[in-house]
Amino acid sequence: MQGALEIYLKENIDENISIQFWEGKKKLSLFLLKQYDFYQAEILGQHCILIEILQESPGIDVIKKHMKVINKTVDDQLILMYKSISWFRRKSLIENRIPFVVEDGQMYLPFLGLDLKNTVEKQVKRVMTFSASTQLVFLYLLYNKDMNICATELAAVLNTSNMTASRSLNDLYDVGLVTYEIGGKTGRSKKYKKIGDPLYYTQGSQYLKNPVIKTVFTRKKIEDVLSAGLEALSMISMMNPPQNPVRAISKERLKSIDPYLIKDRDQIADEKLTEIQVWAYNPMLLSKEKQVDLASLALSLKEINDERVEQALEERLKGETWYTG
Repeated sequence: MQGALEIYLKENIDENISIQFWEGKKKLSLFLLKQYDFYQAEILGQHCILIEILQESPGIDVIKKHMKVINKTVDDQLILMYKSISWFRRKSLIENRIPFVVEDGQMYLPFLGLDLKNTVEKQVKRVMTFSASTQLVFLYLLYNKDMNICATELAAVLNTSNMTASRSLNDLYDVGLVTYEIGGKTGRSKKYKKIGDPLYYTQGSQYLKNPVIKTVFTRKKIEDVLSAGLEALSMISMMNPPQNPVRAISKERLKSIDPYLIKDRDQIADEKLTEIQVWAYNPMLLSKEKQVDLASLALSLKEINDERVEQALEERLKGETWYTG
């Protein structure tokens, strides 16, 4: 990467530039030396330190903290070096006025000038809506404040695979909802933490979707389930409960109650049956109460056009520190 950047900078900025290893890095902590490599260069008379990220890039807050530590050792301009960069990371670096250069020619050097090239991003997918697993992770972090957790720990808590947990955390990272620091015994484990409230929910809510896949009915009493829908809302507000009980189950559990489902439309209309909402993720993982979690409940009731429901939900949501309305 050093050679490619040197050629690009020579062609576009300073033909006399020369990039060399920075001997001053010996003054830095071992922690920083494991995450970055350092070079020195003079660009148009400006002494600079080029910082190559050796592992996957940390969050913007961590980057700012690391650069502040490095600036205590050297007064030169600091420039981050990337082999490739996502649209989101590029945007966040520019917003925070952090200089960077990319191997493919993208560049942001506010102390000299600006040269950005839009490239086709083959590896970065832009998240439009969360998958069920990512939404579950988002909500789990929402309700567990100040949590630092790695993919392996998260997989164990949510009873999923390490790959699924890692993919979900990456999705949250890609849209700027979590940051991470690298540590652990091997110095390679990522510990993720959500950004602060209420920004976390405000920014993340645009990616959330109704967790209810479908609704079925039964007269059988279903054990170890949570109240959902209008019944759940009545339990946390002044709303009257519906005539029929409403419960929520995961899609995995549907198979076990399939023999007891009532499918005749007239029978459903005439009898007092239990309404079963089949969810894309397990509602039991998010609630310690007798009803489903509040954010998921609000999503499941979003399409009900009733001012009383909207008002009851809004009043309840306003009591949460993560909600701003």
